[in-house]
Amino acid sequence: MKKSLIIILVFIFLLLITACSNTSISPIEEDFTSEEEVSKSPQSGGTLNLAVTSLPNPDPLMAEDYETKSILSLIYEGLVRIDEEGSIQPNLAVNWQITDDGRTYIFKLRKDVKWQNGKTFSSSDVKATFDKIVQLKKQPRNSRPDFYEFDNIQSYEAIDEETFTITLYKPDTGFLYEMDRGILPASILEKPQQANNDDKNIDPSEEYVGTGPYKVVGLERDSISLKRNDYYSDKPYIEEINIKAFPDNYAIIEAFKNQSIDLVTIEPEDWDIFEDMKNVYLLQCPSRFFEFLSLNLNNPIFSDAKVRQAMLMAIDRDEILQDTTLGRGIVIDGPILPFSWVFNSQIQYMTYNKEKAEKILEEAGWKDEDGDGILEKNMGNKTYKFEFELLVNTANVRRYQTALHIQKDLEALGISVKLVNTSWQELENNVLNKRYDAAIMGWKLKPNPDLRFMFASDEIRNGYNFVSYSNGELDNILIQAQTNYEGKRELLYKAQEIISQDLPYL
Repeated sequence: MKKSLIIILVFIFLLLITACSNTSISPIEEDFTSEEEVSKSPQSGGTLNLAVTSLPNPDPLMAEDYETKSILSLIYEGLVRIDEEGSIQPNLAVNWQITDDGRTYIFKLRKDVKWQNGKTFSSSDVKATFDKIVQLKKQPRNSRPDFYEFDNIQSYEAIDEETFTITLYKPDTGFLYEMDRGILPASILEKPQQANNDDKNIDPSEEYVGTGPYKVVGLERDSISLKRNDYYSDKPYIEEINIKAFPDNYAIIEAFKNQSIDLVTIEPEDWDIFEDMKNVYLLQCPSRFFEFLSLNLNNPIFSDAKVRQAMLMAIDRDEILQDTTLGRGIVIDGPILPFSWVFNSQIQYMTYNKEKAEKILEEAGWKDEDGDGILEKNMGNKTYKFEFELLVNTANVRRYQTALHIQKDLEALGISVKLVNTSWQELENNVLNKRYDAAIMGWKLKPNPDLRFMFASDEIRNGYNFVSYSNGELDNILIQAQTNYEGKRELLYKAQEIISQDLPYL
């Protein structure tokens, strides 16, 4: 199976859709109401109740996971923001210039921004935030985020109130993607630390101050309350947002059913549970998760790109999606998602074609000479059977179902696949140390379309190129894409063409 983009399913009460209709997410299901029941224009006001399994720390500098960052983006803003296509857009910085050597970024900041406490935003706040991150990086790794983007920052400076510069050690077109981290006010960062951070007398509206559309007005052990920020230039429609922590996803779904919360994210296989519920609106939203079949290219049976193409043709990925996600997914042949600004839509991806796959394998010299139902080929004075072990972590039901499909489809081609069930820890250890034939894996992609971590030759030894794929032409393209922002789209178009032919991952 090549990468299948699992779809996140979101359900929102119709009453709230009228207040959220400016969202960029497009529904794929028909509306359950008539024109008379839903206002044609957004209505201001109301309260939105959300649920999480772990209440986020309201400090944006400590945010690591996507859920936390999404919530905190309601409170804080970064120098830039990342749009739905993964493109960089202005935020607190109205524009920026990059010097000819690609190392220095000159940010011009917005003049019209106020903090939620009414004070004026300036470059001194950006510098104070960067200073704080430098301090945090000195702490043990297990007590703070990685802040790896700061490893390439040589210096930074507040030139004047509206200008902030950052100089890198080396050019990196992905650097701007890390500048969406929330900025904090210098007035809070530079004040003396509270003697007891758990003091109930601390006013959260004074302690957690951002420039985003909502401000913190209440903070309890299991909940956060947000209210519309009066100083925000483009005021949101919803007046208040309450975020409550629940023990697990099952508890969240039950809370949604009894109308304690207004929105829930579920797995695709649970779609049918909610499809017939009254007063529920279904939205299907693409995620950044993708699944793939990892092949150890050190194994001679996988060394020929034509053979890998045949394997992919023989796997019915549409059937896998239907069986594992009720068809609510997308089949793709590479780690650039279809909604990305660098996605090459001109590439003709592999479709299921068992007959063509058989022909390709025969042309590549794979034949069942002894009549045992398994293909074989002589390579280097040695006869190889086309058989391998496929690792799959037992706890992941969807991946196990996928493995069964792969086994069935490939065995119909004369390829013997032995499923090996293992824990995720053991699977990961074997894959990273390249002690495996094949494994079903997955990534959660970042908005920055950087392909080096999976495909660069210098990532084989200690990186995440655990398939041991090496292509000199692709290496050069990916290096150029790191330093040439203007040409990045065309470079990654070419990279996708190479990947779609070589297919180091299926």
